[in-house]
Amino acid sequence: MRHALMGLALAVFVLAVSAQGLTILSPENPRSTTLRHFVNVLGRTAPGSTARIEGVAVPVYATGVFVRDRVPLTLGMNAVTVEVTSPSGEVNSARIEVERTTPLPPTPLPIDRLAMVAASILPQAVRIVREDEPVEVSFTATPGQRAEARLGGHAWQPMAEYRPGQYSARLFYVGNDDTAAAPVQVRLTALRGQRFNGPRVLTAASPGAAGLWHSRRLHLMSTGSEGANLTYGVHEVRLGGPNLTELPSGVLLRVTGRNGGAYRVVLAADTEAWVPVDGVIDAPPGTVQPSPVITTMSVMGNAAGDVVNIPWPAVMPYALRVATSPEGRQRLELDLFGSHHATTWITHAASARLVRELSVEQPAAGRVRVRIDTHSGQLWGWRVEREGGALLITLRAPPLAATGVSPLTGMLIALEPGHGGSANLGAVGATRVPEKDINRWTVEALKAELEGVGARVLVVREGDDDPNLRERARRVSESGADLFVSVHANSTDTGNGYLRAAGTSVYYKHATGRNLAAAVHKRLLEQTGLPDFGRVGNFNYAPTRLVTWMPAVLVEQAFVSNPAEEAMLLDPAFRARMARAVRLGLEDFVSAR
Repeated sequence: MRHALMGLALAVFVLAVSAQGLTILSPENPRSTTLRHFVNVLGRTAPGSTARIEGVAVPVYATGVFVRDRVPLTLGMNAVTVEVTSPSGEVNSARIEVERTTPLPPTPLPIDRLAMVAASILPQAVRIVREDEPVEVSFTATPGQRAEARLGGHAWQPMAEYRPGQYSARLFYVGNDDTAAAPVQVRLTALRGQRFNGPRVLTAASPGAAGLWHSRRLHLMSTGSEGANLTYGVHEVRLGGPNLTELPSGVLLRVTGRNGGAYRVVLAADTEAWVPVDGVIDAPPGTVQPSPVITTMSVMGNAAGDVVNIPWPAVMPYALRVATSPEGRQRLELDLFGSHHATTWITHAASARLVRELSVEQPAAGRVRVRIDTHSGQLWGWRVEREGGALLITLRAPPLAATGVSPLTGMLIALEPGHGGSANLGAVGATRVPEKDINRWTVEALKAELEGVGARVLVVREGDDDPNLRERARRVSESGADLFVSVHANSTDTGNGYLRAAGTSVYYKHATGRNLAAAVHKRLLEQTGLPDFGRVGNFNYAPTRLVTWMPAVLVEQAFVSNPAEEAMLLDPAFRARMARAVRLGLEDFVSAR
C-alpha cells in the first residue's frame, strides 16, 4: 500500500540498458532528458557482486539490486558510468547519458488577436449552491479586455481582472425557486481602440455546470442499497475522508448542494457533511422529513455484552465514535441528527456489565448526543443495528482470559493479506514481485505463528482471491473474530530517491485499535530492526474503518519501493521475524487489557 502523503507506486519499466551481468532498471533509456539537478540510478546484477556508480561504491542487496540516489547533474549532457564486479571477478559496465535542461517558458497568449484558454474556464464540475452562496467563475484570456459571465437564465455580469489575463467573478442566483444546472457562459470583448485580427468578441461555456437549490424547497435523498460514507468535506485525499460516519441503506438525508461528485448534506444546525452522488437516491415524492424526539433509553446486558436501546422510529442519520472520558476510560459518543432531546428516563439494568452510565445532551439544534461511558479503559468493540423502531448499540464483552500457553490460545484472529488478483497487484518494486504476494507470504507465516500458540485463524483472502474492500470487512465482522490484522507493504514515489522512505508502521482508525497498534508497533521495531515510520491513527483504510466489532490494525511491513527493504521482505527468514513480532504484539495487547 502507498503511504497517504506519497505519490504513485514505484514503476519498473522495460529494461533498456543492459550488459552481460548488469541491467540498468532506471533511468529507463540509455539516453534521457530531465529538468532535475540529479538522477537516481537503479540497477541489478548477480547477488554477491559489488557495484560502483560514478565511482561511488553502493551496496548490492540479496536480490542483486543496487541503487544510488541523487547522482548530481550539471546543465547539458552528463555521462554516468555504472560498474559491477561479479563474485568471480568479472567486470561489467554500462554508460548512461542524461541531459539536464532548463524549463521552457510558458507559451504566451497571441498579441494580434483575442484568445481564451478553454481549459482554464471554471467551474470544471457540477456545482449546485444555495441562494446565499456564490458560483466561482474564472478563465485565462488576452489581458486588458472586458470580461463577463452569466449564470443560466441570468444577465451578463462583469468580471474583474485580478492579474493580467486572469479574470474572475463570484456570481449569485436571483429568484425564489430552483434553477437547473447548466454551463456558465463567459464572454471576452475587445476594448475600443485596440486592433486585433479576427473577431472582437469571444464566447464560451464552462465544462462544468452550475445550478441553484433554494432553501425554501426541501431536497430529500436516502442512502442506497450499499449504504454510504459521509465525510466532513470534499477533499482530494487518498482513501477519502476525513470520515464522519458510515450509514446503512435507507437513511434519509437533507441535501442542499453539490460539488462535483458529492452532495452536501445538512445534518444539524452545526453539522454539514458530504456524501458521494452514487451513494444516494432520490426519496419518493411526498416524503416528509421527520423530527424524532428522544424521550427515553436503556441499557441491559446479554451474552455478547451490553445493549443500549434508544427508541428512534425515524430512519435518520447518526454518527458514532470512540472518545476518552476525563477519567481515562474509553466511551462511545453517539450523535443523533435531526432529533430533539426530551429524555427524562434512562434505565440501567443490573445485567449491564460494561456500561457505567448513559447520559444525553443537546449541543446544537437538531443534534442529540448520547454518551456511553464504560467501566474499562479499553473498549473491545461495538456494532449498531436497527430493530423495529429502535436503534441498538451493542458493546462487545472482551474475550475470556486464555488458559493455554499464550493469551491468544483459543482466540479467533482474522488476517487480511492486502490486494490480490490479476488487476490488484499492489505496489511493485525493483524485482517486480507484486506486493499482493509478499502480503500473502507474510500472512501465511503469521498464521503459522498464531496457530503455533493455539489461536484460531481466519484468512479473509485465500490464494489469489480479490474480494472488494467492503466484502473483506463483511467477512471479518461476520466471523466474530476477536482481533483483526490487515497486512500490507508500503511504497512511495521514488522521484526524489529510492532510499528516502524506509521503515515499518502500524495504522488504525478507531481508538479501540490504538493500544493494539502501539503494542504491535513496539514489537516490530524491536524484532526487525527496521526504522520507525510511525504509528498512524484515524487512517481511513476501509476494512479497518468498517470493522468495529473488534480491535483492528493495518501493518505496513516495510517499503517495497526501497530496494534494501524489498530484499528483506523477499527473505522468508525476515518474514518469519515479522510474523513473530506481530504475534508478540497481539499477546502484549491481550495480556494488558
